[in-house]
Amino acid sequence: MTVHKIRLEFSVFVILLLIGLALRFPSLLILAIPLGWHLAWSASLFAKGFPGGLQAVRQVAPSRGPEGTPFAVTVEVKNTGTRTLEIFAQERIPPGLEVLEGKTADTAVLRPGEVLTLSYRARPSRGVYRFSTVRVEAREALGIAPASGELPCPGQILVLPCVEPFLSLEARARRALPIPGTARSRRGGLGVEFYGVREFRPGEAPRKLAWKAMARRDEPVVVEFEEERATEVALVLDTRRRAYRGNTALFGDAVRAAATLAHHFLRQGHRVGLLQYGHILDWVFPGYGRRHADRILRELARAQLGESEVFAELAHLPTRLFPVGSLLVIVSPLVLGDEEALGRLVARGYRVWVILPEGSGALAVGGREAVWAQRIMDLERAVLLRRVRRSGVVLLVWPVERPLSAALRRARRALWR
Repeated sequence: MTVHKIRLEFSVFVILLLIGLALRFPSLLILAIPLGWHLAWSASLFAKGFPGGLQAVRQVAPSRGPEGTPFAVTVEVKNTGTRTLEIFAQERIPPGLEVLEGKTADTAVLRPGEVLTLSYRARPSRGVYRFSTVRVEAREALGIAPASGELPCPGQILVLPCVEPFLSLEARARRALPIPGTARSRRGGLGVEFYGVREFRPGEAPRKLAWKAMARRDEPVVVEFEEERATEVALVLDTRRRAYRGNTALFGDAVRAAATLAHHFLRQGHRVGLLQYGHILDWVFPGYGRRHADRILRELARAQLGESEVFAELAHLPTRLFPVGSLLVIVSPLVLGDEEALGRLVARGYRVWVILPEGSGALAVGGREAVWAQRIMDLERAVLLRRVRRSGVVLLVWPVERPLSAALRRARRALWR
């Protein structure tokens, strides 16, 4: 459009100039002067490049939230210069950001001090979305001198994985920390679960005496309760692409499971660490409290699939990060060969849980070959799961179409043993 305007104005200017000189008609030459002046002024503006009297400001509300939360984004482009400009502004939408409603591009004529506003609502998937610039094309009042560029307009959206609520889940480990918690320590002390009776020791308060047990034993005895302490939990999220066979939706379910378990264990007072094992090693040192839970959720929001020859097998899991006797919760679909690494972890003294997300594994291609291939994959899967269970690992197969809480309730006896 701008090129057509320039050509039209230049053609009119040349025609007036030629006719005026040929016919020696001064009025036509006078009419050509404003057009020539405007062309020269436009050329000077175009030579200066993108005008400097423009500023862009971005607002995101809220700046963070769980998956499924709609975010409101507002971009304001303000003319802070001294001349009127025709502005075309366009937002660069990152991949994974679904625009629900609103405008991501608009055109307006801005006088000095006026603002062009782009406002829209979007629903992004899990991840971190960073905005750096907004694309702007500016023209002078008559639309002849175009200039385009990027205006700095930083902003960020942090989409955290969802956390499922579920009933209390007791974390048992072979190593208890010397701080209160909810894990049974298999020793007498302060607690609510019955542990046993013992002889009354001199100096103890008489109110601790168990009178019914004294009547049966004919000696002073005291009832002991099982002491509850905190334990150390290491969450391991498998980020190997081949383990998920490229199924990014299944990986999203695995991230959601890891976030749910981390949130639950931290609420129980345990010391929780997070390791992303796959194309890289991303280790969050164990900690407590809401701030630590927020850090784990932010790391899970950035989790991505990848491949690495170094971390292709679970055998290379850095066990030095986990104290012997702690609880290892591995969220992974597993591949053949992982059962040996899991068995070695159990032999070293770790208590190992494996949360295995399971989606639809049917092949999309039909035919007899696809049927036989699916049967072979199912047999390999059955052999893998049987070997994992025999290694002493507590295995929980979780169909992702069902809530994680339902699967945990069904496997509660296995997890508590």
